[in-house]
Parts: sequence; C-alpha cells; structure tokens
Amino acid sequence: MLNRQLVALLVGVSVLLSAACSSGEPGGGPSTTQPVAPSTAPSLGPEDVAEGDAVAAYRGMWDAFVEAGKVSDPDAPGLRRFASDQALRLIVSSLHTNREQGKVIKGDLVLDPQVTEVKPAESPTEVTVLDCVDSTNWLEYKVSGGLWDDEPGGKHRTTATVKVTDGTWKVSSFILEEPGTC
Repeated sequence: MLNRQLVALLVGVSVLLSAACSSGEPGGGPSTTQPVAPSTAPSLGPEDVAEGDAVAAYRGMWDAFVEAGKVSDPDAPGLRRFASDQALRLIVSSLHTNREQGKVIKGDLVLDPQVTEVKPAESPTEVTVLDCVDSTNWLEYKVSGGLWDDEPGGKHRTTATVKVTDGTWKVSSFILEEPGTC
C-alpha cells in the first residue's frame, strides 16, 4: 500500500515540476504550456511517512551490521546512524566478541520487514517491525579464512522497535529469535 501511494505522489510531483520548469516564449513572453491540474495522488499521512522512515532505519541498521561484520568493526559509523540503545549495544558487543575471537561475518542477509504497529497514530514516534531475517548465507568465518563452524544460518523471527531519537528514526531494540522460528 505504501509503495503505490509513494509512486503516485512521485508521479504527481514530477508532473508538477516538469510543468514548472517548462520555458516560456523567448524574451519573457507568455508560457506555451497549459496549466496542470492539481495531483489527485493521495498525500502521505504521518503514519505512512513514519512507516517508511522506520523501515529505512531498520534496513539501514542491518546493512551497517553486514558491512561492519566483514571486518568485525564495532566502531563503524553506520551502526550509530541507524541503531541506538539496546540494539546498538547488542550489535557492538557482538562485533567486539567476534574481533576478540578472530571472526568475521560474510555473505548476505535477506530481509522482509513488515510494520505491525505505529504509535501514536497522529504524530508517530515509535514503530514496531516484524521480520523473518534469513541468515542462510550470512556466516561466520575465521579472519584467516574458512568457516568458523559448520552451523548453517537460518530464518529468524525478529521483532524490532524503531523510535525517533534526536529527530532521527533509529532501531532502539530488537529480538532475533533462534534459527527456524519463521
């Protein structure tokens, strides 16, 4: 639903911008373009905007974690851009432990986040995201090369809370359940 509304809004904006940027007659004469009727695309409400921003922060956190995991860098700046509180502590702690043990994480995660709650509806500051994080191809390796162990990744039911922190949407907490939970 959000994607259709966003596409309709973007199409409406691009039509308006195209009309506004059309050149008139040389020498400042009247414009040859016809006026454009206002867009009938629905404007995005606060819940829609919050959902989009929260999902972007959630995806950003995982992208930053995947990048930082390649070299076990707990100080990677992307982590602090998209995560705070318990979520940030959990990721940083994991990366510290991996670095101490000589581990890195390589591969790709597959995400499919779905918003399940937006609070409060009129001026959202908190969004709950439910996901099935697929770590099948995101595995631990020894820094020297080779798999750390022979345990495959899996699909983990994940619930995240994304909040506005200092004016920015950040994942404040998440629960990553055991493989096979979704």
